[in-house]
Amino acid sequence: MYLSDIILPRYCPVCGRVLLRKENYLCLHCLADLPYSYFWSYRGNAAELSLEGKISVDKAASLLIYRENSPCSKIVQAFKYKHRTGLCRYMGDMLGGKLAESGWAKGYDYIIPVPLHPLKRWVRGYNQAEIISRALGARLEIPVLKDQLVRRRYTTSQTRKNAAERLSGMEGAFRLRKRGFFEGKSLLLVDDVMTTGATLVSCANEILKMDNCRIGIVTLAFAE
Repeated sequence: MYLSDIILPRYCPVCGRVLLRKENYLCLHCLADLPYSYFWSYRGNAAELSLEGKISVDKAASLLIYRENSPCSKIVQAFKYKHRTGLCRYMGDMLGGKLAESGWAKGYDYIIPVPLHPLKRWVRGYNQAEIISRALGARLEIPVLKDQLVRRRYTTSQTRKNAAERLSGMEGAFRLRKRGFFEGKSLLLVDDVMTTGATLVSCANEILKMDNCRIGIVTLAFAE
């Protein structure tokens, strides 16, 4: 054990065990037990089916299956609410590796992170979707555009709302800075967790107002 591990020990966000020197963000046991979705390996997966009838997307994929109070939920809570941005980057890189190996993301021009309202970003200090997007961009060699899609309306937490309330609450929450910029482009829209898909649907609806635009959806987790 190194002196730095004694002075500033690192802990696995899932089981709470002190990480060994060669373990990155997750212990090897929890890493081996990650609930992968494998959505990148087949069409008609649960993420794509959940968006049917709501928005026209090219395809959708997530890294993990998210269940409330599961080990995966601790990972999401850590990078979303506990400032574990390194963990967020690590998981984004892992997702990027899966997409790169499978060829899932070929043909896309830009990666677009779902934006936070400026006030919410100021309070949190970062946008986790941007961190995920940068990790994906580095892995997939696709440029990230974080300023073309903006959140124009502050929305309260969607956690306790049902599907209909989430869709209604997100309607018209986003806008494009340059209306014609995405015409004819293929885009990967990125967020941390897909639950009802209301946020992603609202973003995609605004982007798809442009002619000949194609959208793929990518998230770290898909909530069952």
